[in-house]
Amino acid sequence: MDVIIIGAGLAGTTAALHLKKAGLRVLVVEARGRVGGRGYSKAFAGTGDILDFGGSWITPWQHRIRDLCARYGVALRSRHPVTARRWFYGGSLHFDGPAPAVEGAAHERALVQLAGDASFYAAGKKSDLAHVSFAQYLNEIEAPPATRELLSAWWTVSGNGDKTRVPATEFLSSVSHGGGAPDGICNVWAYTLEGGVQSLCERIIAAEHINLRFAADAHTIAHTKAIVSVTLSSGEVLRARSAVVATGLNPMHHIAFDPPLSGIRDDGRKLGHNGRAVKIWAKLAGVPAGILATGGGRGIEWMFTERLAQDGATLAAGFGVADHDWHPDFPRDAEEAVSRFFPEARLLACDWHDWNGDPYARGAWVSGILGNGAVHESRTWAMDGPLAFASSDIASFDAGWFDAAVISGEEAAAAVAMDLKSRN
Repeated sequence: MDVIIIGAGLAGTTAALHLKKAGLRVLVVEARGRVGGRGYSKAFAGTGDILDFGGSWITPWQHRIRDLCARYGVALRSRHPVTARRWFYGGSLHFDGPAPAVEGAAHERALVQLAGDASFYAAGKKSDLAHVSFAQYLNEIEAPPATRELLSAWWTVSGNGDKTRVPATEFLSSVSHGGGAPDGICNVWAYTLEGGVQSLCERIIAAEHINLRFAADAHTIAHTKAIVSVTLSSGEVLRARSAVVATGLNPMHHIAFDPPLSGIRDDGRKLGHNGRAVKIWAKLAGVPAGILATGGGRGIEWMFTERLAQDGATLAAGFGVADHDWHPDFPRDAEEAVSRFFPEARLLACDWHDWNGDPYARGAWVSGILGNGAVHESRTWAMDGPLAFASSDIASFDAGWFDAAVISGEEAAAAVAMDLKSRN
């Protein structure tokens, strides 16, 4: 092979696509028995409803993944609009607003401060908050209890990590897309993919006849200036002129590099990222699609009745963050969240995938490390000798999104192709 690509997520698949089109001999090795990485689609709880159990939403400006969907016949589904809103705080469910009257003024002041900080951060004027944890930030804006429950719920889909270990800028970045209001975070979630990102990867690999091996877990990556040797857990050794490491940051911790990665790269390999989101799906009777509910302070803190199932029941997605204060217990946590947010509903079934316990993910989407942002910067992972790196974790734009995986895969492929051409 000219190039071995380690990981068949969207970044690895995109890299393989571009390298093969450049006329290079490519082999993709994947530790799992499927493609898609953290884009994972399966039938919900034994039904015919195919749902995304990993990432799902894409934005209107993310044209690369939309172009791939159009080229390979993957349809886009528009997100159901939010038609009703519920807030849980102070131990009870509310339908009239996110905070009680007694906290109203403090709530508004905190949200005004948040909107201003998000605007300044988006303009590059609030970089100092990269050294402030989200927990510290809630104290700085003097958020009252109900406001904390609201922002904590939105944290599950933005910062998605331990509030004491992740910088507040993860949240400000998400809020900046929504006009400065926390509920605006989901305004840019415009579409999901029919069949999910896993389906897109499957179609690309099949259409382009990309050489792929499953159950091929990389144990060691050794390299010289001219050759890369990848030793699998089985002991088999694969060799190529170059390689793209497309595992994502957290799984890289368990790959040995020879020679070792240097400096910040090795720090990044060891530290990984802090993303620990938990996503569930619940099938409900008695509630319509379009209801957004937040709050509770721990466990599943965010739920949205996202669509109707084939049998007419309602499918709700929910999010929480596994940290020192909460370790998921499924299905109990799903039952508790449905009872909290939708007391009139009947829970018919629930399902999830444990990304934090998944040995080939070891976490959800990328979340920053307080005071050590350089380990996630794209320039940190520029091509080094015959090794390139690709992942939405380290993309040069929109890190954490699927479009970022495409960007990173394209950039890694371009770097490898240029390097191999210079060696010919």
